[in-house]
Amino acid sequence: MHIFLYNGRSSQDFGLILSGEDTWKKSMPDVERMQIPGRNGDLILSNHRYSNVELTYHVGIKRNFDRNFTSFMNFLLKEPGYHRLEDSYHPEYYRMAVLDKEISPKLAYQNYSGSFDLTFSCMPQQYLKSGERLQVLTGSGTVFNPTMYDAKPLLRIYGQGRLTVGDEQVTVTENTSFIDLDCELEDAFRDTVNLNGCIELSSGDFPVLKPGSTSITFGSGITKVELIPRWWCL
Repeated sequence: MHIFLYNGRSSQDFGLILSGEDTWKKSMPDVERMQIPGRNGDLILSNHRYSNVELTYHVGIKRNFDRNFTSFMNFLLKEPGYHRLEDSYHPEYYRMAVLDKEISPKLAYQNYSGSFDLTFSCMPQQYLKSGERLQVLTGSGTVFNPTMYDAKPLLRIYGQGRLTVGDEQVTVTENTSFIDLDCELEDAFRDTVNLNGCIELSSGDFPVLKPGSTSITFGSGITKVELIPRWWCL
């Protein structure tokens, strides 16, 4: 029996039976099309981003529909917004997803059982679970990105000085213990304390891990880097 996990809960907790045949959809590049008089074909202008993708699970509840469906809906609607979604159809990946459409169940057998479609709007990235593994560097080295896309890691930097990640130099100007650098959120912090004023970026951009090998070079004063790479694909 297949399952999904959403916001920390399993579909099995609510007696759900799944068909995931519509969960293989992929995001499309966000582009603008322009028609130019006298020129055949459309001019494609990239917005350098990917759009959300809509994934639908076809769901059934065999018994105690009212109790299970009510409990499931209360769980789904309690915390609006994006949450982690993974399933046994795609065990190597997870997505960030939000409930996208109203659910209208079809009941059978004197309302004892029923079925419905569960549709999520998902961020375009299909994150690799292998990209959640912590990598620890105690000196200069390389990190290998197995995907075709730039990854935006979470870096925990110990010490004070210059750290070079690929083409980007990060200078830590003040650090009493460690600084977390979230390259996806473009934020520097320690716990709940904002530390963006304690770093300088040579190009103004946060580091990325490009496909293939990326060199990480420790300058004087940097003692250790803990890295969660966040590999992803479409």
